[in-house]
Amino acid sequence: MKKLARWFGAGSKAEANPAPVPTAQPALRGPVDLTAPDFVADPYPTYAAAREHAGLAEVASGGFLLTRYADIRRAVTHPSLGNAPSRFSVLAPRNRAKYTAADLAAHIPPFLDLPEHKLPRQALMRAFTRSFEGFEVALEQEAQTRVAGLSGEVELISGVASPFALASMQRFVGLEAEPATLKRITAGFFHLFAPITDPAAFAETNAGLDDARALFHAALEARRARPGADLLSNLLAFQAEHDALSDAQIVDCAILVFADGIENIEAGAASVFALLEAQGATSEEACIREALRLQTPGQIVPRVARESFDWEGTEITAGTPVFLALASANRDGTVFDAPDLFNADRSEEVFTFGMGRHRCIGEALGVAQITALMQALHARGARRAEPGATLDYAPRFGHRWPKALPIVLPGV
Repeated sequence: MKKLARWFGAGSKAEANPAPVPTAQPALRGPVDLTAPDFVADPYPTYAAAREHAGLAEVASGGFLLTRYADIRRAVTHPSLGNAPSRFSVLAPRNRAKYTAADLAAHIPPFLDLPEHKLPRQALMRAFTRSFEGFEVALEQEAQTRVAGLSGEVELISGVASPFALASMQRFVGLEAEPATLKRITAGFFHLFAPITDPAAFAETNAGLDDARALFHAALEARRARPGADLLSNLLAFQAEHDALSDAQIVDCAILVFADGIENIEAGAASVFALLEAQGATSEEACIREALRLQTPGQIVPRVARESFDWEGTEITAGTPVFLALASANRDGTVFDAPDLFNADRSEEVFTFGMGRHRCIGEALGVAQITALMQALHARGARRAEPGATLDYAPRFGHRWPKALPIVLPGV
């Protein structure tokens, strides 16, 4: 593939094309509040200060935040860190009979360690590969259909990205339901990846997961009677081939893939569109990946100390959460040259989709979804309604999701 050799914008020098982020790096004072309004608005100065300060920062809500690329790479495979919830968590296995969320967490790879992690991940990887084969054509057609009849000012997330993501993921997974029902399910699912402190919100999350399971079980039975090329059908094929994987595991793994292919895609589409327009960049895959490096939708992933251990002089006790700031690693200047600048020619490995045995299985699908949508929008001449305006972000723990992005499409 021909090297893109490109710094987008007015000139060929990187300095002429800064990414639209502040350069100030305030000193790190006290624990990091991951829900503070200034952090939600722009977490990157805090990340930079933490990398400069020590790399390991205390978190106001409890635990520690790792911000350096090398430290996060090390933490991914550290023997004293795991993904299984702490015994003190409401998601702990001891709560499976009490909470749907805890039972679901016991079935999906993001909350599992070896050996429990092996079977569902193997099944998902096999089924995903089969389902994704040739699916990029369907994504391109769906994106073009969604954009074709639009004109004038449109809100990108709710008016374009969300309907596109819902339709494409329904087809990919093998599911039929009303969009409003599906959106409620996917929005609630991501509460599992944040500290759970609100009993009422947690009860609502469990109710939503009950609804999701009922819907997906019905879809599973439909696919069992009439198999297709979708994820549920291919998970059933894996079940039959290996005499392994329960229906409950299939359903919960499918919920994981479905939710991830909607929420992070909506957010990624808005962030990527704004950044590509600011840089004068094309919608080639390399540009999409570079935009996602600079504005990573899934900013932070949690791990849990399985036992007490020492991290470079800091005692981390068993059960303590250790948060890996993937978005910070993606801008670590010890790894990336001019890390805050847009450069589609980068070759370094990024953390946008994680790394190692917990790397996102749906990475190829996510990139293909955003690429297809950006290409359809660019083909129609879409532009921001308010060029250069600062995006407003939702206060979602560990995620950087824009609330809205108005765009304008020429009349057809």
